[in-house]
Amino acid sequence: MYEARYAKNGDLKHSDECKMAFGRKDHNCPRCLELLAGAPSRSGWQKDHYSRKAREEESYRKAIAEHFKPGGAHDQIMARGGVGTAFEW
Repeated sequence: MYEARYAKNGDLKHSDECKMAFGRKDHNCPRCLELLAGAPSRSGWQKDHYSRKAREEESYRKAIAEHFKPGGAHDQIMARGGVGTAFEW
């Protein structure tokens, strides 16, 4: 039997020796035994990942809108004749 490990919040974790793969539970791992007994899986990084991704995309959209608003950076660059980098190497 593997040694039980616990997360900081007290939840049981899979042991280091756990052989779970492709959803097949290891009958010697305490966490796998919990899952086999009907314990719910934990919500984890996915919720954090998608909420952070949504915040980053919203920030990106705001930056683009700010750049292209009337009187914004785009208008200032165009008033100076645009970005003149052609043949300046």
